[in-house]
Amino acid sequence: MAYPETSTNVTFQLEVNFLALLLEKFNWTSMKAAICASSSEMVVIWVIFSIGFVVMCLALYGLCCLLRSNHAVPLFIINLFVCDIIQICVKPVMNFCTLNEQKNGIFFVFHVYILSIIVNIGFMVCISVERYIMIKYPVWYRLHHSCKNLVLISLLVWATLCGYMVIDMIIAVKVDVELAFLLSVIILLLPYPLVVFCFVGSWKALSHSVAVTPDERKRILMILALVLFNYTVLFLPSIVQNIIFAVSFKHGISSYYDSLHSVSGIMMYLNPLADSLLYVFIRKDAHSMLTFLCCKKLHENQLMVDGSG
Repeated sequence: MAYPETSTNVTFQLEVNFLALLLEKFNWTSMKAAICASSSEMVVIWVIFSIGFVVMCLALYGLCCLLRSNHAVPLFIINLFVCDIIQICVKPVMNFCTLNEQKNGIFFVFHVYILSIIVNIGFMVCISVERYIMIKYPVWYRLHHSCKNLVLISLLVWATLCGYMVIDMIIAVKVDVELAFLLSVIILLLPYPLVVFCFVGSWKALSHSVAVTPDERKRILMILALVLFNYTVLFLPSIVQNIIFAVSFKHGISSYYDSLHSVSGIMMYLNPLADSLLYVFIRKDAHSMLTFLCCKKLHENQLMVDGSG
């Protein structure tokens, strides 16, 4: 059904069918090239999906065992697990929609996939900061660590990043697509210095700690190193890809983009497999490490009190 070109109908179309309109603004050919995987990539994606699905099931079983054994609820890990499930399941759907040129479907699924990646990064940052505070300020951490605070932080992360995605889509529709992509690049890069700071700070704090055994120290650093590795190796190539794509709307996608798109897409899709190692390390270290550090800090405080007395 054709609608007259009135401002009311245009507004209605933007609200109801803005995904298709935005794709027309993107240039569907460029958008399809940016999202759709090649045949060889699809083979790799399905192989990763098969392995990732099994790994996610094992990780879910491990988390259930952890909860049944009366451990503290690893809420950040559970949120990370939800993001990993979304990434594993949505990527094949996204390529299916793209190949069938279902424009409304692809743009919705694409933003769900991007949201899961951004929230994934958000909770990786939360894990890094939590580990840093646990090591640097163990007594303060124990006093303020509660399920209520973890729930509030998790809700804040989801609400903030979902709000950002809505703003980003509005900017893409009503302002400029390139600006929306550049904004996403900035959002993805902002937490990186904080992750590096938490890793370096934790490494320095642990190097002077005698209360933590070498095995525990190695396990703690492995958690933070894995988060930093995921961010650097698995996410930064896609951030570079977004920069190139953002400046290519008007000039067309260069010949180098296809190779970068293939590599960065596969690397990012490997993230849920890398995250599964976090589940193993965090399950082993959390309780014993916190006990060691709190005892050490309380002992130091008692020595200071005795010395001043």
